[in-house]
Amino acid sequence: MSATVGLQLCKEYDFNKVYDSILELFRLVPPPDFKDKVVLLKPNILYPKKPELAVCTHPVVVGAAVKAFLSQGAKKVLVGESPAMANPTTAAKITGMYNQVIDNGGEWTEFKESVVVSCPQGLICKQFNFASQIKEADLVVSLSKLKTHQFMTYTGAMKNLFGLMIGLEKAQTHYRFPKKEDFANFLTDLNIAAGSNYAIMDAIVGMEGPGGPGSGTPKNLGFLAASTNLLALDWECASLVGYNPHTIVYLEEALKRKIWFTDEKEITTLGAAEKDCRCTSFKIVKEASPTLQKMIPGWINFIANKFFIKTPVFNPKKCMKCRKCMEICPPHLIKMTGKNETAFLSDRNKCQHCYCCHEICPHDAIKLKRF
Repeated sequence: MSATVGLQLCKEYDFNKVYDSILELFRLVPPPDFKDKVVLLKPNILYPKKPELAVCTHPVVVGAAVKAFLSQGAKKVLVGESPAMANPTTAAKITGMYNQVIDNGGEWTEFKESVVVSCPQGLICKQFNFASQIKEADLVVSLSKLKTHQFMTYTGAMKNLFGLMIGLEKAQTHYRFPKKEDFANFLTDLNIAAGSNYAIMDAIVGMEGPGGPGSGTPKNLGFLAASTNLLALDWECASLVGYNPHTIVYLEEALKRKIWFTDEKEITTLGAAEKDCRCTSFKIVKEASPTLQKMIPGWINFIANKFFIKTPVFNPKKCMKCRKCMEICPPHLIKMTGKNETAFLSDRNKCQHCYCCHEICPHDAIKLKRF
């Protein structure tokens, strides 16, 4: 499989500039043949937020991608998502995606019903329940946003396809696979099952810092990227903002499968120079090297995980009592009691540290702190 990544400088969300940039990416790294076929675009809608907050794929990128695929011969372009804690269409309208999809000739579709997709190559999961639209699509495109992520350190094209699962089923997956390494293997299996072989990365404005992926800080990066190889795209984009991809557990696990490529040296770039896309001031979420962790005696790792791992802390002044954290918590450990109904973690020792509550809180009322 080719490990070529196309890079295109694009400093603002001007529709014509983004559209031209996507067409140029098509020229640099052509998608698989989609002429007279159905294309399914999977943007990232974590929860309904205005585009300037960089929580979701920018609506202009979504609309421009719809127009680009249709102008180049696609029979139909579907755009769909299933946020864990919001109605899909309402969320799409609030983010601005819905109008962009419709105005550019696409069809907005809600991920409501699922179909079983087998994954014989799966290491930890042999089948998945995906949105039924995947069966209609000839080409599934991950239309992702470059962001930090507290649990997996970074989120991009591969992590975005987790959204092919519907609603709260995603949160329950954390209950099934609470260990980071198991969840990383689950994500790798999921990407194999999804079979997506094209992705476009919205890195015009990304999200940095410990608040990612939902409450981080928007960061101007000024580029778009695309590839037929999702791991290569994530590896390159993570590198450009300062990560060592080997420390991003799910990228490292995917590399071990030797499906996308066998060595990062196989990755090549076309288009804009890497130096022009690189950001040296991006605030990454740091993760200890898996190799280093294996070298540390087990009892030290146990103590570190027991007492020093980040845990959700709730700010009663910011909490709007929407109860989304309670709904999404896989082991149902978040309670809301007392005179002022302040949310709290009922049993820290049982917390899975999946950070779903932190990710989904629309009011930045949850911080992750070490005790």
